[in-house]
Amino acid sequence: MSIQKELIEKLILEISNMREELPNGNIIRIEQSINMIREDQKEMKKDIRTIQKRLFNPDNGLIVEVNKNTGFREERESKIQHYDGKVMQFDSLLEWKGTITKGLWVIYSALLGIVIKLLFWS
Repeated sequence: MSIQKELIEKLILEISNMREELPNGNIIRIEQSINMIREDQKEMKKDIRTIQKRLFNPDNGLIVEVNKNTGFREERESKIQHYDGKVMQFDSLLEWKGTITKGLWVIYSALLGIVIKLLFWS
């Protein structure tokens, strides 16, 4: 009987060691981690849907705005030679105006000199 008792005690000791070593706690932790990952994945899906709505909204989405900007830029680039010509014309007009203004000041000065000479030295 003592051999049986020893065997039973050894068996009980081994079973208790096996219980301690069983991954029950680890399985629960793994299960919790998987659940957290699922929740995070649901949040990411929600965020991705929000981003997709912002990107692909046909009224004011990012892609629509980029296309509008591209169209505007291409239109401006196609008219840049026209605008450059207008700027050159404006610059030449300003130069002509400066020349005419200087000429008029010379004429006004000459007329003023003539009027003063006629009034005081007649």
